[in-house]
Amino acid sequence: MSAAPDLPFLSGATATSRLMREKDWSGSGLGPPQQWPQSLRSVVSLMAGSAFPMFVAWGPSLHMLYNEAYADILGAKHPRSLGQPFFDVWYDIRADIEPLVARALGGESLFVENLHLRMHRRGFDEDTWFTFSYSPVCDETGAVAGFFCACTETTGMVLAERHQRAEQERLQSLFSQAPGFVAIMRGPAHVFEIANQAYVQLTGFRDVIGKPLALALPEVVEQGFVKLLDQVYSTGEPYVGRSVRLMLNRERDAPPTEAWVDFVYQPLRDATGAVNGVFVQGHEVTELQRTQQALLAFSNSIPAIAWVAAADGRLERFNSQWQAYTGQTEQSALGHGWTAALHPDDHPVARQTWESVRADNKAWQVEYRLRGADGAYRWFRAHAVPQLDAAGRVLRWFGTTTDIEDARAAAQMLQHADRQKDEFLATLAHELRNPLAPIRTAVQLLTTPASTTQVRERATAVIGRQVGHMAHLLDDLIDIARITRRRLVLKKEWVSVDELVETALETARPLAHDKKQTLRASVASPGLHLVADPVRVAQILSNLLNNASKYTDVGGRISLEVALEGQSLRFSVTDSGIGMSEAAIGHVFAMFAQEQSALDRSEGGLGIGLALVKGLVELHGGSVSAHSEGANLGSRFVVTLPGAAAALAAAPTIDMPVAQPGSTRTVLLADDNRDAVDVLAELLRLDGHLVHTANDGLQAVKLAAQLQPDVLVLDIGMPGMNGYEVARHVRAQPWGSRPLLIAATGWGQEDDRQKALAAGFDLHLTKPFDPLQLSAVISEGSR
Repeated sequence: MSAAPDLPFLSGATATSRLMREKDWSGSGLGPPQQWPQSLRSVVSLMAGSAFPMFVAWGPSLHMLYNEAYADILGAKHPRSLGQPFFDVWYDIRADIEPLVARALGGESLFVENLHLRMHRRGFDEDTWFTFSYSPVCDETGAVAGFFCACTETTGMVLAERHQRAEQERLQSLFSQAPGFVAIMRGPAHVFEIANQAYVQLTGFRDVIGKPLALALPEVVEQGFVKLLDQVYSTGEPYVGRSVRLMLNRERDAPPTEAWVDFVYQPLRDATGAVNGVFVQGHEVTELQRTQQALLAFSNSIPAIAWVAAADGRLERFNSQWQAYTGQTEQSALGHGWTAALHPDDHPVARQTWESVRADNKAWQVEYRLRGADGAYRWFRAHAVPQLDAAGRVLRWFGTTTDIEDARAAAQMLQHADRQKDEFLATLAHELRNPLAPIRTAVQLLTTPASTTQVRERATAVIGRQVGHMAHLLDDLIDIARITRRRLVLKKEWVSVDELVETALETARPLAHDKKQTLRASVASPGLHLVADPVRVAQILSNLLNNASKYTDVGGRISLEVALEGQSLRFSVTDSGIGMSEAAIGHVFAMFAQEQSALDRSEGGLGIGLALVKGLVELHGGSVSAHSEGANLGSRFVVTLPGAAAALAAAPTIDMPVAQPGSTRTVLLADDNRDAVDVLAELLRLDGHLVHTANDGLQAVKLAAQLQPDVLVLDIGMPGMNGYEVARHVRAQPWGSRPLLIAATGWGQEDDRQKALAAGFDLHLTKPFDPLQLSAVISEGSR
């Protein structure tokens, strides 16, 4: 339906204009539109043609007329609100707007911005905000008949501004409370616009806002920070500083204090892209720096090389030990530069190790050689552990590289010693089994009734020789143990060199005779004498001669030559035997060393003869050396001993007591080895002594009290009471000072002898001892 020709103000094309044309206005307070005054018609015409929300409230009841844009504001209240009294429509906000309406009806035009109104327009209460104007509208008489409103809802804008403001406040709070320092400086003078709490605290709580940096913090100007800011401002390029030293006057009239900072200078740009300021952000890392300095000082104090590597293996830091050993500077060693000191043969090992650990991300270690500043290579062990992030990825590697050259050498020596020990034990077993076999056979011959006297004599001789051989082996072992523990005591005296040579030859002749070898000796000057232990020097020479015979084939030649050199004597033992390699000469005097296995030669041996020679020579203050031209070219051993003289004119005379046979002695033998004590008793009885035996300590004490013997020969390790206890018991008796007490034991160290003397023994014999020696002591009867 189109508007009546006389109602052009209702001719709008909007839905609201159509409703106004079609509405039956007869029952409304406004009356039909044909009767509306021209002033109202003009306002309605104005609203209908506007896209801006508008309404007019007219008449005493303020009936509402509005346009299409305002219908959206009414929400569910449209279209029933058309022509209704204003306060009937907006009853829910009447208390908020009634004072404003009254002002407009009083003839006042007013403008309200972002008024908060709690509306009920869509079935629920909601907060809304409006910006509007109220203007009084007059009728034809000039009286105010209503008011006109042009409005816009600003709810979305207000909420957005509030959200933005809240976000800004949150960001400002974060900015202010951030643990790192933050500041904004504007202009080429770097004037502080913003500085958070951390920045103010860093600078000693000085008021910096609104001041140029040079004025706010004058002490930093000469430290280069203003120059850096100028650079960032002029170039637009950011600057990153790490662990930069900063001196600040944090307290008035106090000297500057040291701080270390990580920071970023980031250029700020205006709408045109021109730099108009600098954003400063960073952290104080003073404690971290001091901790790192302490760690660096600690790492420099350890003997090992310490290092830090990136996740990909590039070296980032070394301690001072690297340069101290390699001579390579830290700068040249960083990255992969350190491999210049790596032994060429060990590059593949290092590379393979790295390739294998990259996938595992676990601790690892590898051994390789590094060249020192002197050009020599030493073995090192590198050990590294990873620092991982939360996902298990490697951030960096921490490692140490430790010199193991000496440890490797020691381990090799221990391995060598272990092999020598095994070889020695095998040799010892072999050497002990060899004499046991003929001894066992000889014993069977002695116990066979059909054996002739000649057979028994041969069997007895075999037993004697083999027991002597075993005793010699044990004596050598005891001597080398004494030398090793520095317990062997020399008994030096003036001794004839001729007699020493003859004694050594007597010992060596049997073996040389059996092998049809030529054995000769020559002494350069007659009447030579030496201050030495005659037994030990004879032992030195006989060992060298027997060793020469052992390694010289049948029919070979062996010679002993003695020459005077100043106040020293030189003994040279030369043979035509198998000779020695250069490597063998280097370790020929080592314990258990043998050029060939004892299995290769029937003479065998324990491999300690030359070690014993060396020990005895050095105890005398002398020296010994080995020489050979090579395999099958013979060997020569030279011993030099000090304390020689061409004659004995001034030498003191020493009267040696000569034992005279005495009367029959009463002897008590005590040993828990029944065979040993019984056989020894029979031998002593053959010398005419009265011999009694006991097999434990208690029985020995009982018999001693009954017999009060002249001599007691006591084993130490006996049941009931040991030999020490028996000796102390005997010495405590009224008659106990008279007997001769002899300790017979397998323990032959010097401290064992001292224990025996402390317990009251007069003499200490180490098993197996020579029975004739015991018989001579008993016959002499002296203490």
